[in-house]
Amino acid sequence: MARDTRERIVAVARDLVHGASLAEVSTEDVCKAAGVHKGSLYHFFPSKEALGGAVLDHNWDMMHAVLEESFADDVPPLERVDRFVDSFVRMLTLMRERFGATPGCPLGGLAAEVAGHGDEGRARAGRVLAGWMGYFATAISEAKGRGDVPADVDPRLAATRVLALMQGLTLLAKAHDDPGIVLLAKADIRLLLRASG
Repeated sequence: MARDTRERIVAVARDLVHGASLAEVSTEDVCKAAGVHKGSLYHFFPSKEALGGAVLDHNWDMMHAVLEESFADDVPPLERVDRFVDSFVRMLTLMRERFGATPGCPLGGLAAEVAGHGDEGRARAGRVLAGWMGYFATAISEAKGRGDVPADVDPRLAATRVLALMQGLTLLAKAHDDPGIVLLAKADIRLLLRASG
């Protein structure tokens, strides 16, 4: 029962944060929407920052599942990146249907907020983003080995640029309420990789 309460609090906080930001969501908002008293929330999360970290972890678990499926090695490496972009756009589209507007990235904005909560928050956000970039870096490294990208491309640096591109396009998708904008990443990633060489 306690686990159910904790999971409900995280799920409600996640939904509220997707509609706004961690800074805009109060603990009162979370308690009211989750149907719990503040004591229950603070039993599991000693601070709002701890709750934000739990939401980031939950969102990473969700994204990790999408990444694992997208980057399965049944297709060439750059096609895996395309498959991820398609999956990411589907996820944003489903979130748009659920929340009434295109949200920002479920990791990017929240990671930036959590990183502002001291060393622990920065380390947590860094681990999440490094995990995401690792999928891109592996695919780019494999593409480099196949001759699909220039031989002098640094996969880690290129992965950082790819993630930055994805975050920027997701911001534009949110601003224009159009998840499809992120599909530009497919061609843009190819251009970026050619220019990185």
